[in-house]
Amino acid sequence: FTSTRDTNLRIMEAAKRPAENGANGDSENGAKKSKLDPECGRLLFCGTTEWHNALKPGKLKEDSYHSKNNIHEPMFLEPLKDVRIRHVASGSDAAHAVVVDESGMAWSWGNNEHGQLGHGDTRNRRLPTPIKGTGPDGHIIVMVSLGGRHMLLLTSQGQVLACGDNSDGQCAQGEMKTKNIAVGKVNEEVETCSIAGLKEPTLINYTGPPVIKVSCGKEFSMMLDLDGCVWTFGSQECGQLGTGTDGSYNSANSKVKMRNAGISEPFKVSRVYERDNRSKKTKIMQMMKIRSISAGTNHAAMVDEMGKVFAWGAGSFGRTGLGDTMDTHTPIWMQSLDHPRGKIESVECGHMITVLYGKTVGSTFMAGCVDNIRKEANMTPKQFFDLGDSVIQDLGFWKKGFSAVGEDGKVTISNNGPCYGECANGERFRTQGVPKKVKELDYAHVMMVGTGANYALYVIRDSEEEDQEELEEYDVLDQTAIEYTE
Repeated sequence: FTSTRDTNLRIMEAAKRPAENGANGDSENGAKKSKLDPECGRLLFCGTTEWHNALKPGKLKEDSYHSKNNIHEPMFLEPLKDVRIRHVASGSDAAHAVVVDESGMAWSWGNNEHGQLGHGDTRNRRLPTPIKGTGPDGHIIVMVSLGGRHMLLLTSQGQVLACGDNSDGQCAQGEMKTKNIAVGKVNEEVETCSIAGLKEPTLINYTGPPVIKVSCGKEFSMMLDLDGCVWTFGSQECGQLGTGTDGSYNSANSKVKMRNAGISEPFKVSRVYERDNRSKKTKIMQMMKIRSISAGTNHAAMVDEMGKVFAWGAGSFGRTGLGDTMDTHTPIWMQSLDHPRGKIESVECGHMITVLYGKTVGSTFMAGCVDNIRKEANMTPKQFFDLGDSVIQDLGFWKKGFSAVGEDGKVTISNNGPCYGECANGERFRTQGVPKKVKELDYAHVMMVGTGANYALYVIRDSEEEDQEELEEYDVLDQTAIEYTE
């Protein structure tokens, strides 16, 4: 399992290579196919396509639980059926989907109420649409991360583009201003961002070193730069920016309820702490270069080059792995992993869960819980065996479940949600409480997974001989007739 930094550099290298098809590998009359890039594959989709309700779980369940537009088995999408995909984006709170094709162009579709698709308008899309300004003659995109209502795109030059909702500064634009808003009968002074949102991908306000990884929480964003420093911006209601505060303030004299101010300029996380479990006193630790970052819904974690893990943000259900359920406003070292097998390579944060990959085989740890209703919660990281038998290659989270792709190309899922097809196990079985292999994808070789609030995207390999007949197993979903118009 290579660290994320290696893969990112690999992706960047890949972006610089000239196209491989065409000139080379063609023998007489073009009989010999040119070698396909093994890092790309074909995209399969399953889950809900009722995107106008996808951000409102209650309404989605009411109106669309039995909708015929819920796709219960993996299908190709018509606009992308012959496009090879290099990268898929994930975000367990996202009601929009983004993929990056072989050339570095991003395609997006889904809910667009805040302009988060980057097409310059707020019309929802059922059909994947290329984002203007990305691709070979614009920004070559190497990584995408989805927030609840915004997204970050990372270019091959290490620049970051953002679009979508910016009310808490999660797109790093504008500055936070105090505005008088009438709430009921009272005038309240509320901190909002001077730029409410972006409908097209825009470079963020950031002047630091080139960025190598981006990760979005529900309403905040994280970046990792080339020097191993972490930057955060957006909402900090639970302390998820690691600034030492949650930005709470009183918006009116008579109100007890606090509001929380966000940050619209990237904040450099420069201090990490060790916390005494009994007295809860913190003392500062030396900060090393950071190797892996991940943003969950309302919490975040990072791993340094020594294999130490630091977590902060919302602590309920133990998802920060720090032994308690309080919200933490600064990065705190997960002491319980201070044993020989607890050296961690990389981290993935989900909704109420943090998954840590160790350096040795079988040392995958989990803090928090997959689903707060049925499963017990780990207050500190415990070994986690639900992700399948082989080494994990890619992992996506739903609110109450996960989809894990092994190196053997098999997918293991568990999801207690109300499900709308994202489990890909047919219409009769909705939810999947116990982790199990996805039968529908059993013969295909899955390379990556991207998940959103109620959908899943899988990229399956198409470069080998035996993959070709597998591609014929899946149908094509064409929603041109029911595309949204307004």
